[in-house]
Amino acid sequence: MILKNKLTRETLEITYPEFRKKFAKEIQNAFESYHKTQLNKYSYNFKDDNSMEFNFIKLHWNFNHFRNSNWYIEKM
Repeated sequence: MILKNKLTRETLEITYPEFRKKFAKEIQNAFESYHKTQLNKYSYNFKDDNSMEFNFIKLHWNFNHFRNSNWYIEKM
């Protein structure tokens, strides 16, 4: 997985488990933003949070668009 910093253009190549540890807060913030957005649009489609988490799996796009961070996923 390759991540890039928008400000410094620094590149970081890490594995998926390392990414989950290092960016846990950003992933949580992205999921919360995604959760709010989806509930406002399609609240009738989601019976519980598990089905919403399943739809959040498109991590590349969701991480880059549903959180406010200087890092973004360039390549998985």
